[in-house]
Amino acid sequence: MEGNPICVQIPWDKNPEALAKWAEGRTGFPWIDAIMTQLRQEGWIHHLARHAVACFLTRGDLWISWEEGMKVFEELLLDADWSINAGSWMWLSCSSFFQQFFHCYCPVGFGRRTDPNGDYIRRYLPVLRGFPAKYIYDPWNAPEGIQKVAKCLIGINYPKPMVNHAEASRLNIERMKQIYQQLSRYRGLGLLASVPSNPNGNGDVMGYPTENIPGCSSSGSCSQGSGILHYTHGDSQQTHLLKQGRSSMGTGLSGGKRPSQEEDTQSIGPKVQRQSTN
Repeated sequence: MEGNPICVQIPWDKNPEALAKWAEGRTGFPWIDAIMTQLRQEGWIHHLARHAVACFLTRGDLWISWEEGMKVFEELLLDADWSINAGSWMWLSCSSFFQQFFHCYCPVGFGRRTDPNGDYIRRYLPVLRGFPAKYIYDPWNAPEGIQKVAKCLIGINYPKPMVNHAEASRLNIERMKQIYQQLSRYRGLGLLASVPSNPNGNGDVMGYPTENIPGCSSSGSCSQGSGILHYTHGDSQQTHLLKQGRSSMGTGLSGGKRPSQEEDTQSIGPKVQRQSTN
């Protein structure tokens, strides 16, 4: 948190253009853009959708402060609660409350896992309705002929991906790792037990080897269909994300149980005790 003297500061990027693209649903990743479009149209999104766009904005792809995302949610969410919203953004950005920064939502795989046919995207991004399910989450991979049949040329009718996800997430995991290493000086005070690390020292972020996500290579270790980037293998059954209705939803980012991917994926090294970064 900027200006908070008791926190280790995370050097988030200041990028108004990237922030605007995220907030307006113009990232070039249909899953992210559909979520932000629903938020603007209806003032509500499922709590796991909130997780996906929060990770994308902060530690996953854009490396923009959680405080910027919190402001957007505060403006647009009908169920916004300041304290829950702020706390949940700190959690999802791994600034506090949750330290498994090596887990990262894939903006293609996570959506495809929860809604394989892409009905959610077609509903909120009608420009992509003509794409078959095979390409609805990564239309930039569709051959030109398919794009023409869909009447949507990527880069003209719908934007190209604004970032190389594999490269950005790998870089951001390393950035966050360095922040947590700064916290290791507080181990003697009992505030930090251990900093998770990769034996290879390279972050080993998972790609999504079955997809041609910009920058992903076939050497990634992503489990088939997992939709989560992390250091180690392991995945669990994900419940369907896009059921309509709000009866069990809370306020802010976190309206229910922590997503099973983060609960059941394995981590490397001892558990990290709670501490605050911002």
